[in-house]
Amino acid sequence: MREIPIQYQVACVILTALFIWSFSIAREPRGWRRLFQSMFSKSEHFSVNKNKVIDETLKRYGIAVAMVILVADVSCFVLGVTHPFREKARHLSPEQRESMNEINKIQSGVSPLK
Repeated sequence: MREIPIQYQVACVILTALFIWSFSIAREPRGWRRLFQSMFSKSEHFSVNKNKVIDETLKRYGIAVAMVILVADVSCFVLGVTHPFREKARHLSPEQRESMNEINKIQSGVSPLK
């Protein structure tokens, strides 16, 4: 089996980590909001209603962001797996491409059930 290029491996690892992180924030936004507020916010600006709105917004948009990252991750994985085949097809001569096209036409026209 051919190896997946390192660029695709690194991208998949980073995207997977981002997906897990964003999905965990979307599932439990309260803990992440409290962590963020303890590091960056002043304690005098405490509002229960504001925090509730923030939690709901994080939950709503966090799932969407996580799904976009997941789609990018799966796309990157598929591109990495198919990379050797795409490289091989790119280096074919015009005669070899024509021959492969003819073989594909013949195989698609013949049904194995006939």
